[in-house]
Amino acid sequence: MSAKASEFDSRDVKPLGSVVHINPRTGSLPEAFIYIDLECVESGVLNSKKLISRNFAPSRAQRLLEEGDLLYQMVRPYQKNNYYFQKGFEYPTVASTGYAQIRCSEVDTKFIYEQLSSDYFAREAMLRSTGTGYPAINADDLAEIPIWVPPLVQQEKIGAALSSLGEKIEVHQKLLSALCSVKSSLMQQLFI
Repeated sequence: MSAKASEFDSRDVKPLGSVVHINPRTGSLPEAFIYIDLECVESGVLNSKKLISRNFAPSRAQRLLEEGDLLYQMVRPYQKNNYYFQKGFEYPTVASTGYAQIRCSEVDTKFIYEQLSSDYFAREAMLRSTGTGYPAINADDLAEIPIWVPPLVQQEKIGAALSSLGEKIEVHQKLLSALCSVKSSLMQQLFI
């Protein structure tokens, strides 16, 4: 992909909201569900989840997820703590309204997810964000961010390749973290 953004066919650049559904209407919350709030996701990885009942759910628990939905972090979008919901859990899953719920029906989900997680997209979101301590973008402004939307065959190839690289990076980051822990433990034992 050596083409520069200016070399893309301008017909392939569209506002995000014209190719995906942002915050689609969902039904009522189930009696019990897995809740994903902003602290649960880091760099695309779901680090924790909470099983809660509807009666004790925070008011922000509103986004009932379907397999393949994307979560885009609306608060501090520069952190890029977005999530691709691929796996169902034993209970239905609900996300915080601190995320935009994005559903892809006519575009490749992996391709869109990779664009949402790019430095370009984070910069564009920050330009449209308000607030200083906790800058946030609203769904209408999010929908206006231009993205590249090539033919579906290209989207699928690019999305699969980038997703595969992301998975390999995640595995190596976990290995690096484990090795750092072992090194730290060994260093502590040297001085006991």
